[in-house]
Amino acid sequence: MDLPHLNELETLRALIAESPIPIGLYVGPEMHIAVVNKAILQTWDRDESVIGKTFHDALPELNSQPFEKLLEQVYSTGVAYHASEDRVDLVVGGKLQIFYFNFTYQPLKYKNGKVWGILNTATDVTAQVMARQKLVEAEERLRLALDSADLGTWSINAHTKKTFPSARTKELFGFESDEEMSFEASINAVAEDYRDKVIATIDRAFTEGGSYDTEYPIINVRNGKQRWVRSTGKVYYDADNKPNNFSGVIMDITDRKEEEIRKNDFIAMVSHELKTPLTSIKSYIQISLIKVKKQGDEFLENALSKADKQIVKMTKMIRGFLDLAKLESGKISIQPEQFDIELLVKETVNDIQFISDSHFFEVTGCGPLMVNADRYKIGQVIENFLSNAMKYSPKETIIEVKCNVADNHAVVSVVDKGIGVKQKDQEKLFNRFYRVDNDIIKNVAGFGIGLYIAGEIIQLHNGRIWVESEEFEGAIFSFSLPLAQA
Repeated sequence: MDLPHLNELETLRALIAESPIPIGLYVGPEMHIAVVNKAILQTWDRDESVIGKTFHDALPELNSQPFEKLLEQVYSTGVAYHASEDRVDLVVGGKLQIFYFNFTYQPLKYKNGKVWGILNTATDVTAQVMARQKLVEAEERLRLALDSADLGTWSINAHTKKTFPSARTKELFGFESDEEMSFEASINAVAEDYRDKVIATIDRAFTEGGSYDTEYPIINVRNGKQRWVRSTGKVYYDADNKPNNFSGVIMDITDRKEEEIRKNDFIAMVSHELKTPLTSIKSYIQISLIKVKKQGDEFLENALSKADKQIVKMTKMIRGFLDLAKLESGKISIQPEQFDIELLVKETVNDIQFISDSHFFEVTGCGPLMVNADRYKIGQVIENFLSNAMKYSPKETIIEVKCNVADNHAVVSVVDKGIGVKQKDQEKLFNRFYRVDNDIIKNVAGFGIGLYIAGEIIQLHNGRIWVESEEFEGAIFSFSLPLAQA
């Protein structure tokens, strides 16, 4: 067996021994193992007794695998072989195990070009390959689950707005699976009455983070038919904590939505029919109150006053159902005007105090704050916050209303000393018909639509609504609106 000069071999031996990566040197056409380092011995689960043996004898489990033939090929042709993530089955710990390696068979040549040996370097990439395989398997399971649930997926690049929809998502919008569906095309497919709302919701997700969950009708670009969809998603961030992509799922909810619309139309009809007799009853009660006061009958006066308050409650409830029906059908609209929200806060507090003396109110921090919004509907939101604070806090406690400016937005907060809200309930509070499930609240009248309507009103104004609370420690309900441009 011809070998290079002894000094060259010793130099190679020293370099190989110091290397942290697995290296072996095989010489001659029979591939005798001449030099190995600790790293490759650990990889093979062998000791130094393999030195001097042929590759064939030292690693018999590899005989049925392609590596001997590859070594022979490199030795005979003088052309190096590079492998990426190749599978290698090795006996480690007494049993045959699967590994993956990036490895190289590099021919070593005399000056005349004749090959005298092969240098084998390797990197164990088993962990990376196995992790990727598990990810692929998980993605496949997810794909099967999405397909079985008839869900589509989508992803939007935060920087370019390039959209990556699945075949099911494209199908919902009327695109073929091999057609490009741009962000602009998907937005244009949203029914016109909902388009601005969807755009605002997406923009808010990018700027504020958190989750995204919205329902809207789309017009199929192929057949022109309207379908209702629900889209949920989340913004994901890069290493610098900047938005990277916005991804989620979409599903067809047409059947459920059409049933809701029929139900809401019925609620709206019934509520509308109730308004007229209630108005008449209220008029009769007020006329009767005037007469009873003149007669000095305190019992009847008290009874009629209580009846009048119940009529007010019923009127508010009916108004809530009508607003809900309008929201669900997309028929609610806002009539923006520029006004001072401080004055609206004080007016609403005064109105509440006029009909109820059960609590004390303090308005603090409010100065002139001009906003461009629907004054009546923002008043509804403030009234809802105040009514809830009265419902869920002890009588004769102070309810504080605060105003301030943050990030060019007017912020209104209502602070109470009531029963508070558990963390797990806070995100659901603004959902339709959601009521916190505990023994105290069960005894308080309500349908779970007030905060939902408040949330939708604020969203229509491109504002934000939220709650801060701990159970039994009161709550702070807040909303923000963009300040009017000077």
